[in-house]
Amino acid sequence: MKFINRIPEPWLVFLSLFGAVLGWGWAWVGIREAMHYYGPGQLALGRYMVASLTLLPFWIGRGARLPEWRHWPLLIVMGLSGFTLYNFCVNLGEKTVTAGTASLLGSFLPILTTLGAWFFFREKLTFRGWSGIIIAFVGVAATSLGAQGNFQLSHGALLVLLAVFFAAIYGLLIKRMILRYRALDVTTWAIVAGTIGLIPFGSGLVQTAAHAPWNTTVNLILLGIFPGAICYALYSFALTRVNMARVASSIFFMPVTSIILGWFLLGELPSGIAFIGGVITLWGAYLVNTSKLLK
Repeated sequence: MKFINRIPEPWLVFLSLFGAVLGWGWAWVGIREAMHYYGPGQLALGRYMVASLTLLPFWIGRGARLPEWRHWPLLIVMGLSGFTLYNFCVNLGEKTVTAGTASLLGSFLPILTTLGAWFFFREKLTFRGWSGIIIAFVGVAATSLGAQGNFQLSHGALLVLLAVFFAAIYGLLIKRMILRYRALDVTTWAIVAGTIGLIPFGSGLVQTAAHAPWNTTVNLILLGIFPGAICYALYSFALTRVNMARVASSIFFMPVTSIILGWFLLGELPSGIAFIGGVITLWGAYLVNTSKLLK
């Protein structure tokens, strides 16, 4: 803890977002692998049971503080939108949508959260910031299209888009809650609420885990620990230090991360278009992150 306190705050924010994007970028690949054996609801429930067990000891160690009763409805909505509905829709969508296409659709999240922050919290970006968002989206499109070869709006794609909408709701609500409570506490409460909401969708999880290959189950556990728990905690911490639009813009790095990890883990080599798209994405995200926020 003393070592962390000596790290300059800008670096803490950068490292938090870097870790979150790296973990979430891998999640698209990990989900695709796990879906060969686990159903959408089973995978979601299993992941967030692990995520809950990962975060609860830290919450208990800090005194197991509970939120005020008047905030429980908001936390339940956060859990249902950000974890129950989001993960079920993503998993179901990735049955027919490739990881690259899904990550492209996920790039709508910063746009939705930026617009939501502008509408609800009066957060605005300069022309440079908005230009960066547009440029980064073009880069994400080029990266994903170059990696997958085609893009078609299908039933699965619509499910992923619906998941992105639920994720935006969570992102906007957590910004309010972390003004009142510790970011890690809010994340823990929301994940536990979302896990409870996933129980009806996870029928047969134990039986599937008993017959699935051990490496697939290990993959599920790692998806729960890292993208499921730690990445959300890191993202929540970053939200307490910088504005929502700037934090959300880091999501643009996620498809690039997915393709790089797919290259190493699945043997998928990115094309020249994908590489160029990655450079464009980095440029756009740089513009957003270096733009001056208008209050």
